Amino acid sequence: MPSTINRSPKRLYLIPLTAFLALTLVGAFVAIGCGSSSTDSKAQAIVQKFLEVSQSPDTQSQVMLGKVPDDLPADLPAYPGASLLGSVVTTASGGLKDDSVLRETGDSVGDVYAFYEQAFDTSPWQILASTAQGKIAALQFGNASNPNMAGTVVVQPESSGNGSVIYTSVQTAPAETPTSEPFAPEPSKTLPRGWPSQIPVYPNANITDTTWSRSSGSMQWQVSLLAVATPEDIIDYYRTQLSNAGFTVTNNPDQGGVSSLSFENKLTATPWSGTVTAQTFVQDSTYAQAVIQLQIGSGTPQASGTATP
Repeated sequence: MPSTINRSPKRLYLIPLTAFLALTLVGAFVAIGCGSSSTDSKAQAIVQKFLEVSQSPDTQSQVMLGKVPDDLPADLPAYPGASLLGSVVTTASGGLKDDSVLRETGDSVGDVYAFYEQAFDTSPWQILASTAQGKIAALQFGNASNPNMAGTVVVQPESSGNGSVIYTSVQTAPAETPTSEPFAPEPSKTLPRGWPSQIPVYPNANITDTTWSRSSGSMQWQVSLLAVATPEDIIDYYRTQLSNAGFTVTNNPDQGGVSSLSFENKLTATPWSGTVTAQTFVQDSTYAQAVIQLQIGSGTPQASGTATP
C-alpha cells in the first residue's frame, strides 16, 4: 500500500554522484525485501522518516514495496535477474517527478556497472558522467529524445559482501509552457565548510547545493550553482580563473549538452584535482547550472581551508 508524505520541490540538476539519499535508504529497503509483514511496515515507516527528515513539506512522495513506478520508462535499462526491493516516487508542486528504484543482485559491482555503462551508451540514452570511488560506482545519464529527463545509477556492495545493491533514479521535469510562472531561484546557500578561497564562485551565482566529506588521506567538496549565463560563459570563467591560480586545466569534450573541464595541481605536497561541469537549466534557459567538484590530498588530509595550490 503506497504511503503519501510531503517533501520540498526539487529541480532537475546535474545529479551529485554521491547519491546520499540512495545510500541512506539501502538498508531499510533490504529489510523490506526479506522481512515479515510486521517488519515491512516498520521498514516502510523508517523510509518515510528518512524522507521527512531530508526534505521540507511541499512534495508528495510514495514508498512502494516490491514494485516499480507505473510511469517508469519502459526502455530504461535494468540489470538482468536483479531482485526488486522497492521504489520511491516524488512529485513536486512545480511538476518535477523523481522515480527511484532499488534492486539487488548476487553479481559484483564491477559486472553490474559494466552492464549499465554499455546499456546507457545506446540510443536514446546518453552517459553524461561516470565515476568510481572506492567500492561505489555511479553514472549520470540523459535521454536524447527527451531533454527534460535525466537520471543516475549508483552501484554499491551489498552489506554482507555477497553481491550488489543498485539504485536507479529518473527525474522528469515538465515541459515549459507560455503560462508557466517565471522561474525564481531560492536564496543562495553558504559555501561548504573549508571551501578553499582559491576556487571562486561564479559572479552573482546562486549556490543551490553543497557537500563536503573527509576520507582517508583527502578532503572532497561539491558545490552546485545557478547563474544567468550560458554554460560556455561559466566554463570560460573557470578556465581563466583556475589557470591564473596555477592549475593545469584540461578541456573535456561536450557530452549531451554538458560542457566540462578538469583541473589539477600536482606540484605541491598535497595534490589538488577537480572538475567543473555546466549545462543549460531546463526550467529557464536564461540560466546555466554548474557543478564544481574538488579533491585535495591523497595522503594524510590537511585541516579544511589551510591547503594552497
